Amino acid sequence: MTSGRSIVVQGSLRDAVDAVAFLPPAGSVTSPFLPIGALLPPAVPALHCELPGRGRLAHEEAPASVSAAVDRWVDDLTALLPKGRLHLFGHSLGALFAYELAARLEEHPRYEVTGLSVSGAPTPDSAPRALVAAAFEALRRDQRPADTEGDADGTCLALDLRMRREHRISRQSVQVPLAVFGGESDPFARPAGMAEWKRFTTGPFLGTFTFPGGHDYYLSGHLPIATTIADLVAAATTP
Repeated sequence: MTSGRSIVVQGSLRDAVDAVAFLPPAGSVTSPFLPIGALLPPAVPALHCELPGRGRLAHEEAPASVSAAVDRWVDDLTALLPKGRLHLFGHSLGALFAYELAARLEEHPRYEVTGLSVSGAPTPDSAPRALVAAAFEALRRDQRPADTEGDADGTCLALDLRMRREHRISRQSVQVPLAVFGGESDPFARPAGMAEWKRFTTGPFLGTFTFPGGHDYYLSGHLPIATTIADLVAAATTP
């Protein structure tokens, strides 16, 4: 495992054509998707995007907005990968990061975005900011230790929450294939309601994939999630 600026690379980029980029949920200090990335096929490295200003990047200035965070990841992806195909996976706030990253990467012809997997998140225009805040605060009370490690006082979560409240989407739609992931008992983003994400892409809909658990379903049952992501990547490369 190596790190490239704001991105942790799990696997080898040498000769890699396809890669999965994981975008972090609110309050993350390090990527919670490392166990899932470890189960992807060897030919499909995982790229874990991390936010400056926390964890191993604590010495760097924290981004002031969703757009600033995404712009940083685009710069670092460009430095890491000369070209290739990317599948984006974002959970909760990470789904918004993934959407905005897809929009930026459409402007970079060196990359083909073969999939946008959004998990545990309402659409970017769905809820009043106050409701988003209430949801995140409730999640904070119920978070597992793995979610809050390195953020005991909730500073990172508060910064991420502010970014979410203040963000306005840069584009009304992207052109990438869409998949929806979610926990069967997620009280904040039920998989059926997440079908509204179809309004935000003109690409094909790849399906809805649900797993046991609530909003933090991705912290367990890693193999089924990794297998589903790997199947989506493989399907995108099949003629």
